[in-house]
Parts: sequence; structure tokens; C-alpha cells
Amino acid sequence: MDMQAMFKISYGLFVITARDGDRDTGCIANTAIQAALTPNQVSICVNKANFTHEIIEKTGKFTVSVISQDADFELFKHFGFQSGRDVNKFENFDDCKRGAKFILYY
Repeated sequence: MDMQAMFKISYGLFVITARDGDRDTGCIANTAIQAALTPNQVSICVNKANFTHEIIEKTGKFTVSVISQDADFELFKHFGFQSGRDVNKFENFDDCKRGAKFILYY
């Protein structure tokens, strides 16, 4: 992991994603903070009713993506206005790159 990425987390909005098997899902969140440096840990808040929360709880893994201030409203509609239970949010969504997942500690 590029440790410089931790310096890019600030107040703002984020896309929190998770993967279960071959299915990805994600949601919009407004809380992601660095919780510790050694070991490097982040803390996120995800609504318990979200499908993303269910997958994170099941797998213990998630990814945090910082949303640019220049992001198009379509991104918020895509990840925020529909449920991953009903829609495959990554079907036909090519505006992403795969990266390492964080490990969730309880």
C-alpha cells in the first residue's frame, strides 16, 4: 500500500466497496479516517441497513475511494440511490481499478 494515500483522506465523501466471491458492491459514505499509523488502520462508518455493510461484516474486507470534488452527480446516484441487493452496481461500471483491500478489525 502507498502510505502517501493516508494523507489524501480528509473530510469529504467516499465510495466504500466490498467484494463477496465474484460480486462487488459499494455505497457512499461521509466518514473515513485514519485510526492508527502502526499498524496502519482506517475507521469507516457504514449504515447497518446497507448491503455493503453486510458484505463487509461477512468478509472483513473493504476498500475506501476518495471522491473528487469534481465528481459528476451520476457517481452519487450510481452508488447512493440504489441498493446492491437489487442492482449489480459494478455491471457496466468501468470507471474503477482494483486494488488491495483493507482488513477490518473489530
